[in-house]
Amino acid sequence: MTGLKIGPWILGTEIGGGPIGTVFRAAHADDPAKVAAVKLIRPELCQAAGFQEKFQAEMLALHRLNHPNIARYYESGIHAGAAYFACELVEGTPLTELLKAARKPDEPGLDWRTIGLSLALQATRALKHGHHRSLLHRDLKPGNVIVQADGVLKLTDFGMGRLFLASPLSLPAEPMGTACYLAPEFFIGKPLTRRSDLYALGGLFYTLFCGRPPFAAGTTAEFMHKHCYVLPDRPVQFVPKLPHDLDELICMLLQKDPNRRPASAPAVIEELDRIRGKAERKGEKIVWPSAEGDGTGTLAALSAEAEANAAFDAARPRPLMSRPTVVIPLFLLFVAFSLAMYFWPRPTAEEMFQSAQPFLASENPDDWQYAWNEYLQPLSEKFPDAHSAELSAIRTRIDDRSKLKRAIDTGGRVKAGSEAERLYFRGLALMQAGDREQARQTWQAVQTMYADQPGEERWFKLAGHGMAEMSFKPPANDSERQRAKQATLDRIQALRTQGKNAEADAMLAAYRQAYQGEDDAEAKPRE
Repeated sequence: MTGLKIGPWILGTEIGGGPIGTVFRAAHADDPAKVAAVKLIRPELCQAAGFQEKFQAEMLALHRLNHPNIARYYESGIHAGAAYFACELVEGTPLTELLKAARKPDEPGLDWRTIGLSLALQATRALKHGHHRSLLHRDLKPGNVIVQADGVLKLTDFGMGRLFLASPLSLPAEPMGTACYLAPEFFIGKPLTRRSDLYALGGLFYTLFCGRPPFAAGTTAEFMHKHCYVLPDRPVQFVPKLPHDLDELICMLLQKDPNRRPASAPAVIEELDRIRGKAERKGEKIVWPSAEGDGTGTLAALSAEAEANAAFDAARPRPLMSRPTVVIPLFLLFVAFSLAMYFWPRPTAEEMFQSAQPFLASENPDDWQYAWNEYLQPLSEKFPDAHSAELSAIRTRIDDRSKLKRAIDTGGRVKAGSEAERLYFRGLALMQAGDREQARQTWQAVQTMYADQPGEERWFKLAGHGMAEMSFKPPANDSERQRAKQATLDRIQALRTQGKNAEADAMLAAYRQAYQGEDDAEAKPRE
């Protein structure tokens, strides 16, 4: 198409292309010194119903953009049924190529001190300008970012996404294409807002510092899933030297919920400035554009900045902890402390055991646990053969108390939702208490009363499982129980013989309570 006249422009060499159309270097027919980048929209896009009217209306809004970090829009039109628009011809390096050239094994992205923060700030300033004029970029990605030789960043295709970004989205051929930076709300059909641009800005920051987009996928469905539901790896995992605050800012920009992202581009600029000030107070030398349109010669001065940083580091006083006069005495002090701790006299097994006794004599079981943690457990580890029987008895005492407390707490938290549930848990408690016959009768009642009642099937089945699991049989040690009961009655009689009627009455009341419901619970005490 070289030499073809499109509107007032004469096309020259092709300089780029993408899914929207092809970009040519062009000169104005009336003024050959005036050059521009002219993009011809693909014919299949121009043939869509109502496209031409929508195209002219959207292009008209771009006249409001006038910023040093945005490629200037000139004019647009329809020529022989094909749409085109002309904008400022930016001579520079696309960010995608810049990332490839600057990649190092230990630094996958751009150095955040000499170029990263500068480009991040300029991109945010460009978004701020567009947002203040009620325009969204909608297609912010490295392919639409060009860095000039003097370090000035230019955003291209500002506002084009409203015309050409639609769902279903085709998977881009390039690894840093549109789908890598779209906000989750695009995929779920919600309207795009300024915070959608800020999400894409977070993806651009991620790529700047990590050398890769936040997500990679093989299909659009996979991109949609990751943008909507998957958290990206934190940037510091790829760039450990990245400041924590900068890592946190990028993660905030990539939040799934728009309300959790920064409120506006000025808020992001303010945070970047705070990060820059904090880094400079720590002695870092930061390349920072002082005004809009000031790139501080980032690309041209990149190697010079590296040399300057090296000279700065060499001239800077050595940190205190790297001076031999400080490090050697500290090392000797550490060695002396270690030797003192090694040879320091330790308490004997008997001293440790005796130190625990006041706590074990306490009425508060928490003191028992303290005695075990502080004295008795170290004693068992350092002196395995000392007081082994006493330690075993104490451990059993503490464990029994813990089990009792756990059982009481668990029982207190059970809140039945229905009568069938309450009866089931009552049977379970009886079973845990050892009253197998009462537990069986309670579960049998659940089986009988709630066999066909809707909503109680779960407790009906659990009661059946409990009865099957229990396989109730009379206790085999019934004679032992009878001997224990008789021994208690004999103690009650002995107390009465000694005139200790109050103690005998208390023991008798406890006996009746313990064996309530058994045939001889009242008969034998009367005898």
